[in-house]
Amino acid sequence: MEIKLYLKRPDAGAPTSIFARITYEAATLKYYLPENIHPSYWSKKTHRAIKAPKDFPEYSEFNARLDSIEQIIKTTYRKYLNDNSTIPSPAIFKDLLDVALGRKETPKEITFFSYYEDFNTRSEKGERISPATKQKISPNTNKGYITTLNHLKEFQKSYGRKIDFDTIDIRFHGDYIGYLTTKIKLSINTIGDHIKRIITILGEAKSRGINVCTDFESAYFFKPKEESDSIYLNEQELKLIEQLDLSQNPRLDRTRDLFLIGCFTGLRFSDYSILSPEHIKDGFIEIRQTKTGSKVVIPVHPVVERIRKKYNYALPKVISNQKMNEYLKEIGKLVSAFTTLITITYTKGGNKIIQTYPKWSLISTHTARRSFATNEYLASTPVITIMAITGHKTDKSFLRYIKLTPDEHAKLLKMHWDKRQELKVV
Repeated sequence: MEIKLYLKRPDAGAPTSIFARITYEAATLKYYLPENIHPSYWSKKTHRAIKAPKDFPEYSEFNARLDSIEQIIKTTYRKYLNDNSTIPSPAIFKDLLDVALGRKETPKEITFFSYYEDFNTRSEKGERISPATKQKISPNTNKGYITTLNHLKEFQKSYGRKIDFDTIDIRFHGDYIGYLTTKIKLSINTIGDHIKRIITILGEAKSRGINVCTDFESAYFFKPKEESDSIYLNEQELKLIEQLDLSQNPRLDRTRDLFLIGCFTGLRFSDYSILSPEHIKDGFIEIRQTKTGSKVVIPVHPVVERIRKKYNYALPKVISNQKMNEYLKEIGKLVSAFTTLITITYTKGGNKIIQTYPKWSLISTHTARRSFATNEYLASTPVITIMAITGHKTDKSFLRYIKLTPDEHAKLLKMHWDKRQELKVV
């Protein structure tokens, strides 16, 4: 470390501030000291006050204070290195020096829970930026983080160790998954969501210079998951919904039309529920997605155009996600084809559960987006084109998302064989 003292205004005719240029590792900090001096009493060579008995008799005590400050700077730096495995950023170092020199009160200790609370506050205010998209993260995405925090607080009451940055390790990972599995009886994928959020919190804290246990970066600190048995509606089933006469029930009529817009745009509910005429121009929908902040451009499907015409080129009035899910099941009951029984298998509370439901009871707002992706895939639309709209980053994640039965896979393969045979004949 190198510390050099300089005057802020070396040519001034009045006392001026003194700052330290602190160079350490690959960083430099310009830090103003709580002292000032007239430039005529300052030596550019020694970086200290000069001996001037008549005009500045206290030069010796002044230099002693500067020496003391320089020593505090070195001690503060060494203490940080001893307590942490990283070099302090200039911003962190400045805060530490402000505390050491009495300019600030000693900050309250940052714990995992206090950091988590601050994380939630910043999220609710829309102050967090996604490192992936470089866009502000929507406050709506924070609801899951609040649930995770509540589970952690309840777990803390019965856990034999204090939950903090240094104790969230592989042992914690196993104990917490066990708690969520046996005590709270959550499904595997829901547990995976909770672990993913903890990893996000720890990753951000580490990037801000907080000393955390790095076990969260290990492959053993995994996010549990299993394949979900979600449904989609094929083009024939969507046509049955479109053909329903709901003119006597405006509530269901509006819900059906909103759902179909989702089925033929691939947008999330948070996006297709806020579509307005301003988003549609020259036969294309242009909208910036709420969740990711990325812009998508989608051609207006004939079904969507019919719905626009029905509402005089406005769009159906929006209802809440919860109410729409409720109304969609009412609509599903009106389609006889949706009485087909669907077997769902999932793990909850550590037990494999197999349940059978009528198809109508499984329809939700998210079914629209999954139906779009699966139907376009079956229609041989290039995967890269579908992913540009759904936002999937890899083929692997996309293929997990779409839902095809073994019969549909077989039919898709046969269709490609038939096309190849036709080309050979030609």
